[in-house]
Amino acid sequence: MFKNLVLAILIAIVLTSCFGHIATQWFDWSMSFANEDIEPLIAILAVTGVVVLLVIIGFIVAISLVGAVVLGLFAAAVGLFIAGISVFWPAILFALVVYLLVKDRHQPAY
Repeated sequence: MFKNLVLAILIAIVLTSCFGHIATQWFDWSMSFANEDIEPLIAILAVTGVVVLLVIIGFIVAISLVGAVVLGLFAAAVGLFIAGISVFWPAILFALVVYLLVKDRHQPAY
């Protein structure tokens, strides 16, 4: 799980760095803060930081959604199992009694 998170962060950094260079070189994109232009490298790092934060949030949301779905399916399975036992307990008890009465009992020979 941790390896996937690190890979996702590295991919996000590489992609935003590439797209940041494309935006600054091809489209003359610039970022300003408090009426001052920020250097292109710092602007790319700022965008990369925002993207990494969004990737981490997306990863946490995806894991929590999968965990919630798995927990819901497990709870449903346990509920169905308990409901099945509660409905069929007389038949299960009868089958257990019959099994105990008719099974072969091997007495050890001394």
